[in-house]
Amino acid sequence: MKCSEPCREFCRWIETLPHHKKYVLKKEEHPKLPNCFKETFLGEAVPGSVRQLRGPGGSHVHEFPDRWVLHRDIVDADADPLGHLLSDAPEYLVSALAGLATAIFAKKQRAGRDALLAGWSTAAFMLLLGKMGKTIGEDDRENEGKAPPFS
Repeated sequence: MKCSEPCREFCRWIETLPHHKKYVLKKEEHPKLPNCFKETFLGEAVPGSVRQLRGPGGSHVHEFPDRWVLHRDIVDADADPLGHLLSDAPEYLVSALAGLATAIFAKKQRAGRDALLAGWSTAAFMLLLGKMGKTIGEDDRENEGKAPPFS
């Protein structure tokens, strides 16, 4: 995603951020984000968030009533959804493949309707395991971001 000239310094700041580390931008200091941030449906819903946006440098933002919580993805989901799944959210891809494999195996065992249930159950379980594994050792705190101003 291209950055407009008025927010060039802000976009450069984003590109210096480490991947997947959360930063809080208070709305009192940043009431709105630059126009290069666009609303998206791609991403996980976060409890309490109003909407999600994606912007330059692989940035992904969750808007809350009082703040923006920004992190930087390795691969931009809008530009390369499959690459994003592989790099930033592999637990979704792995759980979907495990669920599909389970359903196919169960169908071959003549499980009939139960094959779909087995596939969904496996996918849900694998996603839960993936999410738990991802949070181990992860610092889930939101760091206050010292973003440069923009117009």
